[in-house]
Amino acid sequence: MNLIKEKIELGAQNGAAELNIAYGVDKGFLFGSGLSMNSIIINNSDIKLKFHLFTDYMNDEFLSKLEKLTLNENVNIDIYIINADELKKLPISHVWSYATYFRFFIFDHLCETLSSILYLDADVFCKGSLRKYIDIAFNGEYAAVIPDVPNMQISCVDRLSMPQLKDKYFNAGVIFLNLKVWDKNKFTKQAFNLITNNHTGKTLKYLDQDALNIIFNCQNIYLPRDYNCIYTLKNELEHENYKDYITSETKLIHYTGATKPWHYWAVNYPASQTFKVAFETSPWKNDELVDAKKKPEYQERYKHEFNQKKFLTGISSLIKYKKFK
Repeated sequence: MNLIKEKIELGAQNGAAELNIAYGVDKGFLFGSGLSMNSIIINNSDIKLKFHLFTDYMNDEFLSKLEKLTLNENVNIDIYIINADELKKLPISHVWSYATYFRFFIFDHLCETLSSILYLDADVFCKGSLRKYIDIAFNGEYAAVIPDVPNMQISCVDRLSMPQLKDKYFNAGVIFLNLKVWDKNKFTKQAFNLITNNHTGKTLKYLDQDALNIIFNCQNIYLPRDYNCIYTLKNELEHENYKDYITSETKLIHYTGATKPWHYWAVNYPASQTFKVAFETSPWKNDELVDAKKKPEYQERYKHEFNQKKFLTGISSLIKYKKFK
């Protein structure tokens, strides 16, 4: 499967990277991917990094800002512009777009040149050292992953009819993949087949994440939650203490849910400060933060504005949400 239309290399490209990191995004998550990269750069100046950005959209302004990231002598970025027409034919949902399948293509492509890759969703932000990934030595395991949140551990057993997954069902937003094993076992083909044709007899609810859990069947290294701290900014509406989730030991924060830290109504929450630091130290620091575009985002926007006692803007946002079709 070759979907690449163009490859752009940024940085000096001198020598091999100590840690290779990949993202797969459409236009809507491009902004997040650049800031996620910067969060890693500012927290890992002692590691030689190479980012691999796979996307079906790019413009000159964003490209120039990515190039500024490579002014750091330890940073290189390879950009792969892809044709996603075939991926758009696969099942999607109101939560996940066709871009969720980019990771399969990423793994398939990079296994030709790399032995491992750290795949991150664009809503994952770094607040500590990632050196642990450099020290991982695979011994036949398929990946180093982090178990998903407790409620997902319970539901996956019945949904996938795989009792062995309890407490070992992992979240696909952070995966350190053994590319040699991926290539040897032809997992790309297996993964795409599972999306619509699997032992449950129906389309997988969590699409690529379910497929990866089925394929890997617990043959993984399991890392602590510090490396994929799943946090939803919806918690701020319920006045939950973010410090119960995000601690001094947290290395990667995964902001799940409709509200992202790059939304203007969420950036000032204490739980968003890892993102805010990355934003304010990045080439995007003078850009406007993101407004609501989809109905779930409008719904959360008005709730957050009411929570912040911004009642007039909250009423305006509520009206826009009610009018949204």
